[in-house]
Amino acid sequence: MRSFETRSLGALGVEIVDLDLHGQISDEDFSALRETIMDEGLVLFRGQPMEREAHVALGERFGAREHLNPMDDDRDPGLVVIGNVDATGQVLASDSPFMKLISINEGWHTDSSFRPVPASFSLFSAVVVPPEGGDTFYASLEKGWKALTEGERQSLYGLNGIHDYASAYRRRGSQSGAIVGFDDPPIAHPLVRRHPETGRSILYVSEHVASIEGWSLDESRRLLDRLIAETTREDRVYRHHWQVGDFAIWDNRSMLHRAQGFDGTHARVMHHVRVAGAERPIAAIPSTPMRTRTPGNDSVPIRKRPAATSRESAPTREPS
Repeated sequence: MRSFETRSLGALGVEIVDLDLHGQISDEDFSALRETIMDEGLVLFRGQPMEREAHVALGERFGAREHLNPMDDDRDPGLVVIGNVDATGQVLASDSPFMKLISINEGWHTDSSFRPVPASFSLFSAVVVPPEGGDTFYASLEKGWKALTEGERQSLYGLNGIHDYASAYRRRGSQSGAIVGFDDPPIAHPLVRRHPETGRSILYVSEHVASIEGWSLDESRRLLDRLIAETTREDRVYRHHWQVGDFAIWDNRSMLHRAQGFDGTHARVMHHVRVAGAERPIAAIPSTPMRTRTPGNDSVPIRKRPAATSRESAPTREPS
């Protein structure tokens, strides 16, 4: 039996009270915490600033950390500083690599989908916050999946999304590498995945998905935009206004998030530990036989995948 209480954050997620992250968390409470994160998608702790060592140690209880390419002199690439200040505390110029990274984070995404094995959990600590702006928005891919009609869901099985960070960076104005994920080749992941721990079916879409394998870019964009819009409908989104000492953990396998822009003359510094996934995304299997459909039957224009026939067609790339 868990020893902590939860309070609803509204559209999704819970705040956890009566659990001290700096104390010795029992195996029973940690198991309950992990289960709560997977059930709710997002958990929030208030008034618990985390030192680097404690932050890293907690992350490692969830699994091996991802090592991201740091763009400064971070002491540990497994704890990434996402911010706009240098080592002396001075605010960086608007065209610095950090600001470009922050810019791409303003699109709806799930962490590390550019990797063959994407991230599982993210642990995020607010260190310095601007006077306004810089909020983070969260949406549930599981709720987005459940919001679709049965016909829509059936039509999405078997499709793969092409995750292409370079394309996402270019849309945000960055044309060069040396930024996390920019130089990684596009990779295909199922559009509907099975959560590896809960077994539930979940959409796996984001603004970092450039196209659908075998579809034209225009057809891909119409479907992807529709699915993202359904998932991120205003009444399904939780918006968090950060305060120093806030600490959030979310499940990247079932959640989208995006950052809000802010006045870059003010400092914003967040510490991020990202937990590596344990396996490649597994395609969900339909519970009933798939049926043949034609475009226009439902609100999502979905059909069987056409062959790519022109230079404007989406790339056909399998995970490698």
